[in-house]
Amino acid sequence: MNTYDVIISGGGMVGAICANALAAADLSVALVEVAPRLNCQPQDKRTLRVVAVAEKHLKYLNDLGLLQEVGLNRIGPYHAMQVWDNNSSGELQFNSPKNTHLGAIIENKWLAYAAQKKLQDCPSVKTFYEHSIDSFAQSPRQVSVTLDNREKLQGRLLLACEGAGSPLREMAGIGVRNSFYKQHAIVCYLGVNNAPEKTALQAFNHSGPVALLPMGGDIFSLVWSCDEDQYQRWLDADEAHFINGLQAHLRRDFGDIKIISERVSFPLRQMYADQTVLNRLVLMGDSAHVVHPLAGQGVNLGLSDVAELVRQIQNINLRDEQAVTRSLKRYQRRRHSDVLITSELMSFLQRFYALEQPGATWLRSKGINLVNRFKPLKHWLVHQAGS
Repeated sequence: MNTYDVIISGGGMVGAICANALAAADLSVALVEVAPRLNCQPQDKRTLRVVAVAEKHLKYLNDLGLLQEVGLNRIGPYHAMQVWDNNSSGELQFNSPKNTHLGAIIENKWLAYAAQKKLQDCPSVKTFYEHSIDSFAQSPRQVSVTLDNREKLQGRLLLACEGAGSPLREMAGIGVRNSFYKQHAIVCYLGVNNAPEKTALQAFNHSGPVALLPMGGDIFSLVWSCDEDQYQRWLDADEAHFINGLQAHLRRDFGDIKIISERVSFPLRQMYADQTVLNRLVLMGDSAHVVHPLAGQGVNLGLSDVAELVRQIQNINLRDEQAVTRSLKRYQRRRHSDVLITSELMSFLQRFYALEQPGATWLRSKGINLVNRFKPLKHWLVHQAGS
């Protein structure tokens, strides 16, 4: 039976990045991923799911040697953000310091591909693609797993990086708390000929936020949050009707806008796992928490999970039951605090901007303009966006 320091279930973005980070900390890793290893080529069609990665996490990915594997036209750095409320005079602008970025928009698939590709150069990482974990058992000092081909592995920790439908979380009997927003997000790529350069744009409406995320040049990724009774008609609308509706929800003149991809949608929800640590099992990324995408913080929370876990375990003896217990308690406490602040802030903003009462409109206008003038608070919001 092969033994590793850490076994990871899930080789997508968070799982594969975590494997790289653990390898860089001189830990041995087994990575189990149900899908085949990704293979991206420059000529591949753009994939619709993108993530907004904060500046501090771009540095983290760069330090791990991952960004160089992402195709240049699959990543859109941005140095500014413009946020406005279409039902008041509120407007908020963020600008990065000179020669830096606030973050970047990256295609999900390409970031996962980059992390998987880098693992090929890590002798301390063994990958098991097209396999899954059928069962696992824990003792005070280790975890044993059985794969779908009956192969058995042993590790000191087992990490679930499997996404919101985590099989390991279900096997462990860990419950979740769901809150459904009764909205869907419509996503597609747009050609926008007169938008601010390298700027993320977001308009708030009573029906939900609309975001234009820069992918380089005049290409933007659209994330349009719509009520459940509205999203299908926008998916089915012809291009002219769709663009007219989009412009009515932006209320800013960005010149001609063209749809340059298919349109798809996904439901929006907030989810917390009842616990993220169970003995030597750790839930990470979407296996532990799902947040509203209005500020694009899902992957940033997952990357902060990775950085905090590595920080807690890299200098301890993983055979030491007490040391592992203390470290995982600290991990769970710190990540719970950051996730709760970010997730509840996103949920509050979503509901606050849906209010149509005159008092709420006045408060939004005053509040957002006050934030725009108060630099320390703006700095905290930017920092929180990366947590």
